[in-house]
Amino acid sequence: MSNFNSPEVAVIPAAGKGTRFLPSTKATPKELHPLLSKPLLHHSMEELKEAGVKEIILVNHPEKKGLNKYFEPHDELKSVVSSKPELLEALDSVEALPKMTMVYQNEQKGLAHAISCATEAINGRNFFVLLPDEIFIPQTLNENPSKALAESYKESGTSVISLLEVPKDQVSSYGVAKFEDNDGQIKIVDLVEKPKIEDAPSNLILPGRYLFDNKILDWIQKTPERNGEVQLTDAMVSMSKEQGLNGLITDCPRFDGGSVLGFLKANIFAGLKDDKISSDLRLFIEQAL
Repeated sequence: MSNFNSPEVAVIPAAGKGTRFLPSTKATPKELHPLLSKPLLHHSMEELKEAGVKEIILVNHPEKKGLNKYFEPHDELKSVVSSKPELLEALDSVEALPKMTMVYQNEQKGLAHAISCATEAINGRNFFVLLPDEIFIPQTLNENPSKALAESYKESGTSVISLLEVPKDQVSSYGVAKFEDNDGQIKIVDLVEKPKIEDAPSNLILPGRYLFDNKILDWIQKTPERNGEVQLTDAMVSMSKEQGLNGLITDCPRFDGGSVLGFLKANIFAGLKDDKISSDLRLFIEQAL
């Protein structure tokens, strides 16, 4: 029997400018770009809900008003689609998401700084962190990476992060884990941010899913800036040495929603798994080749 309760709160950093999607992100936050009919942020929140999360702290920027608007009730629109149950259900799905708490990051000073902006709202609780432009498309509920982190934490009570195996030539774009395998349990020894290929300690990267003991906020507070940013990897290395930090390899299909190509691949992959459109989409792709 496990003795630990998985967190019921999560932090989603969403204050970035999404420059790789300009000019679209000049008006539409990257987090609201659609994966099929739902925004990336909506999919992220559903993933966390399945992992037992009841409150989500969204770290926003004051200029990204579209994120606020997405969660506002829209009675007029509901009235317009009231005779169309499928569309009404789509609108209701927004209201069925976990409770939303909005905080703000006014300066772009890195992921760790974004998380620290949520300190007051976290209020001493342990918490998940999810990056919404890291798109996971589970083929079964058991592939939900956030839910997998929750199960790991229930067993060990130790902070745990998702790891993803990638080809060696891709490691320089990510944080990369150095680890020890203790009878199947991965212990994080070090984390290297965007190493040269020849310097990478492994080909296991950090794909944007974390479950932290609240003390990570203390380590973030103690972490000095590098190149104007507070690096989360630095804080996690400190935590791993003092408290321990586990890694959990995920096999769930993952796409880089922060790039145009990755976002397009994610939509094609999701479309091919959608019973309503998969046949027509597959036919279109075959004819277009």
